[in-house]
Amino acid sequence: MIKEINHACGKLNEKLGISVSLPNPGKETLKTTSVCHFVVSTGLVTAGVVFSSKWCAVLGGAGIINGIVLRQESGGGKDEQ
Repeated sequence: MIKEINHACGKLNEKLGISVSLPNPGKETLKTTSVCHFVVSTGLVTAGVVFSSKWCAVLGGAGIINGIVLRQESGGGKDEQ
């Protein structure tokens, strides 16, 4: 998914005549980021439950979903080969 977005942005950059290079993170970077999202998001969900804060729990839930997507993206090399 990241490669597709970078490719689409590259085409747009060519049409607009600008030169912007986007990062292309490796699998280890994506795995590390995924773990960080899980840790922070779990803390937000816990804080949301303890302090009865809905926005905190919702933010934590969104972060957990983001962590799952990142984890799948890091292990999704099977489809690209």
